[in-house]
Amino acid sequence: MRVLMLGWEYPPHISGGLGTACEGLTRALSQEGVDVTFIVPRAFGDEDAAHMNLVSPQNAREVVSRTVTRKRKGPDSHRDVESIDTLEMIELDSILRPYQTPESYETRHTEFRTRRRREIVPGETTIEHEDVEFVLEDSGSGQHYGDDLYAEVRRYADLTGQLAERIDFDLIHAHDWMTYPAGLEARRRTGKPLVVHVHSLEFDRSGEHVNEGIHRIEGAGINGADRVIAVSHYTKAVAVKQHGVDPSMINVVHNGVTRAEGLQRYHLEPAPDAPPMVLFLGRVTYQKGPEFFVRAAQKVLTRAPRTRFVMAGSGDMLESMKKLARQLGIFDSFEFPGFVRGAELERIFTMADVYVMPSRSEPFGISPLEAMAYDTPVIVSRQSGVSEVLRHALKVDYWDVDRMAQLILAVVRHQSLSNEMLEMGTREVLQLHWKAAAQKVVHVYHEVLGQSPVVEELCYPF
Repeated sequence: MRVLMLGWEYPPHISGGLGTACEGLTRALSQEGVDVTFIVPRAFGDEDAAHMNLVSPQNAREVVSRTVTRKRKGPDSHRDVESIDTLEMIELDSILRPYQTPESYETRHTEFRTRRRREIVPGETTIEHEDVEFVLEDSGSGQHYGDDLYAEVRRYADLTGQLAERIDFDLIHAHDWMTYPAGLEARRRTGKPLVVHVHSLEFDRSGEHVNEGIHRIEGAGINGADRVIAVSHYTKAVAVKQHGVDPSMINVVHNGVTRAEGLQRYHLEPAPDAPPMVLFLGRVTYQKGPEFFVRAAQKVLTRAPRTRFVMAGSGDMLESMKKLARQLGIFDSFEFPGFVRGAELERIFTMADVYVMPSRSEPFGISPLEAMAYDTPVIVSRQSGVSEVLRHALKVDYWDVDRMAQLILAVVRHQSLSNEMLEMGTREVLQLHWKAAAQKVVHVYHEVLGQSPVVEELCYPF
């Protein structure tokens, strides 16, 4: 089975959990015998390609593939067996990036047009090669970069549709709203069925103040697909409520987690007298509820003043969270390291005494699973998909900062509770693997391929 998969990011270039989920799912799908051609707006060349065919043609003018043979443990885990991985990544020239809004896209578009320009003599400007390559050159479809976010989404859809006509596949799998129009266009041009994967909804990101353009694109993708995959029952319910989709068209496939192979390498034992450390890690945005974390921290510090709090991540609320910490008189108890990845991410997970996810609305939430994989107890909001699969995490309503503070104090003060959470949580995490998710996705593929897709003329809803 060959699948044309559309995403908008891939590790190590990630802005949130979507890229991590795509990596875990595609690795597991390849082990299930699924050939995946993975398209991203832009590949950077340093993606981990040990398990895949990595293709980065300029402006998608050519498709080059290579087969990677690698050794992995056999079924008995005692001997290596050779297997062929058949995951391709193709770059389509685009400046789409995760979690963009129309406003942030406009800013990025302007930056790309002025990037690395330098004056040589008055009245003359030289534009270095990178500007020409990524901004001013024709995209291969007769268009330049779109002047606004929606124009760029349409352009990306057109490029994807053209490419889809040139390659062989059985089914289209599109991840989140930016790729839905591309998935619909590929479906229209090829007649192949479309599966859309809902990792997040505009309602999750913005609450009642949704961006209507993005909301309409989501609705068009969800209602125009042959089948929908939601990352949780919570997300399924939101999709049904917000977009009126038939619940029978939605399959729930919970995300998995990869047990950290580098755990022993990065695990650091704090000094015996080190203060407890409480971690928030994620985008510092409205959806993630960072202000509830800060206010809970104030209550914890009144009873455990040595406690340290780390808010790791970037986002449009980061500066306001620093300001709030100052106003509450607890700024000196906080660290704001910004966006972390790689070894630093693993170090923070292993150093933390407890990880807190106070999200207002979280479709799933991979970070708690990653924290548990690093033997860190977790507290998650009840308004999250991951709370459906974690029985041994502590759960709290995101707005209940008093209860949140009580749970944080309970974990950092009582080692027996922490140890019990770790013991039971480790067992849960080992069962939440990507193989199970991939098998459910393959089942969806087979169901969809047994249907006759109806091909209609694509009408953009924006």
